Amino acid sequence: MKVLSLAALALSAQQALAAPPDLQAVVRYETVSQGADGVEKTVRYSERWVRQNGHAWRERLNAGAPHRHDDDGHQHLDFAAAPRHVWRDANGELKVEFVHAAKKERIVVEPREWRDAGFDGSWERASQLVDMAKMRGFARKSGSADAVVYSKAGKTLRWSERWQMPLQVSLRSADGRQRETITVEPQPLPDGFVPPWRRSAGWPARDYLDTLD
Repeated sequence: MKVLSLAALALSAQQALAAPPDLQAVVRYETVSQGADGVEKTVRYSERWVRQNGHAWRERLNAGAPHRHDDDGHQHLDFAAAPRHVWRDANGELKVEFVHAAKKERIVVEPREWRDAGFDGSWERASQLVDMAKMRGFARKSGSADAVVYSKAGKTLRWSERWQMPLQVSLRSADGRQRETITVEPQPLPDGFVPPWRRSAGWPARDYLDTLD
């Protein structure tokens, strides 16, 4: 099933230079597609997001353990569901790693393998879900004291000025057979919050290519 891509949203660069505020959020995805046979399929899942001090963390909620491979007990990590940590180092270079909690190790992904691991190389999408620097032709109107609504031909975005994060993204294909809705519930980080990447920081690192056997 082909899912409508958030890359299809072209969004504006109003806050491109401002560092987004720290937050935690639950992001809920729902995709509904209708085949030529009239059968409608719905896919739903949720993710936990954390953004703090130039780090962005995303992990699938209610995901099971990695599946076992052959009889040797080898486990293949599902990179779509595994916790993903994206950040900029002291030189401003983007770094990407996935966390294999069952094996207590970090999977380090070099830029040449980013797309293979499901990362498109965009810090904006990793930290804010959408890239506000790529809006073209969207109509803008105020939705509330905090939210701004952008819309264009089957695409609607409710953007939170406070959180620098979408509150809702709605996409619809031209023929109406495919719809995607993403809702975001942002919250401030509590006092004494320990970011999840700090818990795994001391785990041994493994190269992404070593996981492909």
